[in-house]
Amino acid sequence: MKKAFLTALMTSAGVSLAHAESSVTLYGIVDDGIQYFNHVGVAQSTGAKGKPVQYTNKSSLSIRSGALYADRWGLQGKEDLGGGLKAIFQLENGFNINTGAFASSGNEFNRQAFVGVTSDRFGTLTMGRQYEPMTDLLLLYGNDFGSGSGTYPGDISNLDDSIRVNNSIKYQSPNYRGMTADVLYGFGNNAGSLNSGSTVSAGMNYVQGPLALGAAYLRMVNTYGVGNAWSASSDGNYGSSPTAGFIGSRMVQIVGAVAQYTIGKLTVGTNYGYTQYRPPAQSSFAQSVAYNSVGAGAKYFITPALRVGGSVAYTRGQPVTSTAERAQYENIAGNALYLLSKRTGLYLIVAYQHAKGQMMDAYGNVIGATSSIGDSANGNSSGSGNQFMVRAGFETHF
Repeated sequence: MKKAFLTALMTSAGVSLAHAESSVTLYGIVDDGIQYFNHVGVAQSTGAKGKPVQYTNKSSLSIRSGALYADRWGLQGKEDLGGGLKAIFQLENGFNINTGAFASSGNEFNRQAFVGVTSDRFGTLTMGRQYEPMTDLLLLYGNDFGSGSGTYPGDISNLDDSIRVNNSIKYQSPNYRGMTADVLYGFGNNAGSLNSGSTVSAGMNYVQGPLALGAAYLRMVNTYGVGNAWSASSDGNYGSSPTAGFIGSRMVQIVGAVAQYTIGKLTVGTNYGYTQYRPPAQSSFAQSVAYNSVGAGAKYFITPALRVGGSVAYTRGQPVTSTAERAQYENIAGNALYLLSKRTGLYLIVAYQHAKGQMMDAYGNVIGATSSIGDSANGNSSGSGNQFMVRAGFETHF
């Protein structure tokens, strides 16, 4: 009698008694290390238009949360809907293991938060805060040879997953003979305009045996009328000295391409990035500026437990004004990872960058180019044209 009553109550409340095959997985990465920079620019004055900030270089020794892999935890879920269709979701939060703080203040799931449906036959459709196709299709075959320290300065071409897109809808095709395609649209959610604040991205890769090839395009539009700031469905990527001068861009366009080949224990690869910043009338810069970047690298398993890797990268920009000298950045990075188990390892990373020419600061002043190693130095850019970094730490996956 009690069982019958409970069944009737649950049915009237809309609770399904049928239990489709489903699962929820908790996962994450915990990573902590020590880092050293020989040059970190420390401001000695305030800045303004016509008055660049004056910096002095100081060495820095600190503990670094996520020194190899960003600290995170997440939930993945799926439910079998029948007919080969599954409902899926993913929630992922980044955090600082040394303070317990969110990696992004005020954002509980700053890394990913989406829901959708997937089918082996028809592909995957998701909505929410997501990575765009450059990350989905190129990340594994890009600058990872030297970790985040091996990517282009400030991760200017987003080959180390610096950008995520809010209010987005994404379609990922099924794998067809090694070929996979992605397309994403991020809504600006601004009345009267579908373009303002929007993001569009598309890409394709081919992975078959030892060969991997891929290319992708990303276009991000700022919300019009916000002044010298970034406000769009996509994250801004302005946390380093090479990119800080373009925060008021009307539009950012990025093209990326990768190629990789594995021969036994050795993997070699090359990559290319093109990034263009277009100014609005109220921006601190007055003409479109583009950067071309190329990189190459390799990784090798000395033993099943010990992997070493390294990369070189070169970035050359257009002049930020008609009389300015082109900014150029040369980056070299290497790393070693020793696995204590299948999910736990010790690592060492070293990197060096040299910058020359001229760039633009956040106030629109033309200044000498300053180094900022990959995206490892975001928030710790040099005050001059040289920077050296060492990191060592411990990471575990769960």
